[in-house]
Amino acid sequence: MVMHWVVVGDGAGAKVYESDALLEELTLVDTVHVNHGHVTHGDGSATRPLPGAGAGAHEAQHDGGRETEEKFARALAQLVNEGDTRHKFERIILVAPPRFLGDVRGALSGTASKKLVASIHHDWTKLGLRELSAHIRKNLPESAGR
Repeated sequence: MVMHWVVVGDGAGAKVYESDALLEELTLVDTVHVNHGHVTHGDGSATRPLPGAGAGAHEAQHDGGRETEEKFARALAQLVNEGDTRHKFERIILVAPPRFLGDVRGALSGTASKKLVASIHHDWTKLGLRELSAHIRKNLPESAGR
């Protein structure tokens, strides 16, 4: 069975789901967000500083700045890269606003990039699971190979 990871996020947080090839049911794998210059998982575990975050990380988050968003994109890509290394998925779908989506894609490893079957440039972070699943299936290109 082909396992997909669906990553839905923006510059402040993201959710990682897994699904089979039909993408009808999404199961939450992880929730990550920026918290005072650290990437925090939904269960509060495994916090780590944003890549390149120094002493001013706390201030950088509160400025709503592009720098924090870029660092979070790299941290999210690192999470995806680690999932790829651990063979957690065979295909990946990214959903995010255009600029953040480009930042995440740009930070993916070569092998993770090869598994990227769709990049959907929308902010669907507030959608419920059923609506999110329907929107993803509707917006997948034929080349995504479901």
